[in-house]
Amino acid sequence: MTIIHLEDEPWDSGLAQYALALAAEQARRGHAVQVWGLRGSPVLAQAASLNLPTRGWVNPWLELPRLRRELAALKPSILNAHTGSGHALALALAPRGAAVVRTRGDARAPKGGPLTRLLAGRTAAFIAANTVLKEQLQSAFPSARTTLVAQGIAGPASAAPLTREPVVGMLARFDAVKGHVVALDAARLLRVEIPASRLVCAGEGVLRERLAWQLKPMGLAPFVAFPGRVADKWAFMASCRVGIVPSLGSEAVSRATLEWMAAGRPVVASRVGGLPDLVEHEVTGLLVPPGDAAALAKAVGLILRDAPVAEAFAAAGRERWERLFSPAPFYEDTQRVYEEASRLPR
Repeated sequence: MTIIHLEDEPWDSGLAQYALALAAEQARRGHAVQVWGLRGSPVLAQAASLNLPTRGWVNPWLELPRLRRELAALKPSILNAHTGSGHALALALAPRGAAVVRTRGDARAPKGGPLTRLLAGRTAAFIAANTVLKEQLQSAFPSARTTLVAQGIAGPASAAPLTREPVVGMLARFDAVKGHVVALDAARLLRVEIPASRLVCAGEGVLRERLAWQLKPMGLAPFVAFPGRVADKWAFMASCRVGIVPSLGSEAVSRATLEWMAAGRPVVASRVGGLPDLVEHEVTGLLVPPGDAAALAKAVGLILRDAPVAEAFAAAGRERWERLFSPAPFYEDTQRVYEEASRLPR
């Protein structure tokens, strides 16, 4: 197949990573894949680093005739739009014989207004990145073909043995929605129960410096570290006994959660967005209410104290990633949607 992914966000995001991981696997399987989006965006830069052909624009609507000619020459089977603006553009560009597929991996619920219903009626298939999004799409567009396809990611060939050190890891950008403040409050509570415990929050972002200044007043400076962006995420995860994803909202897709599972680490995550689809409660980790530092501390403490539970969660998480969230099922589930969409009359 010739597949064009339209991902026109001006920033990096979970949505972008979903599209790029899929495009890379499709190209590895022999499909002709291109990524189209905003010129100079991180999305196109990362696509190029994956050796994926790209096409950038500043304002695509001003280039519509040229884009149509370029697209018609490629004779694509599928135009996969990953944003609302990309969806409208895909429908405007699609040449005869090409099916438009809309992937929704954003946290906002779809709008069921006249315009969006019109777009939905011309769309061959919808892909939802999690159960909540699937239910929202089915409610907004009852007659649309909607399929759940969870993101898959590549992982290490094997999981490192669990460290004995009570190190709790967090891998996320420093943004309010990611729940770093909750993680710090939980670390303070956990220190009372397990004095040797440590929290290491890897990543960068606007809140990192401000929160770093608060560690000393909170009495956490010796026990909490903010190392910034880590060069080797798998080595970082191997140094942790538990991974946490204490997000307060969003998380339509969560690459970090899948990475903790692929690394063979128990996960404690908030019950928001698509996280309940990924973490199987009391099997691969534990789910807690968002914003509840006491519940987060209690769940992490349970895993740190109980070695058999930690080992069981770790092994089950790695197995669940391999079976459901590795590149193979991601590709195969998407390909089934594409093949059905390409057979529909247009």
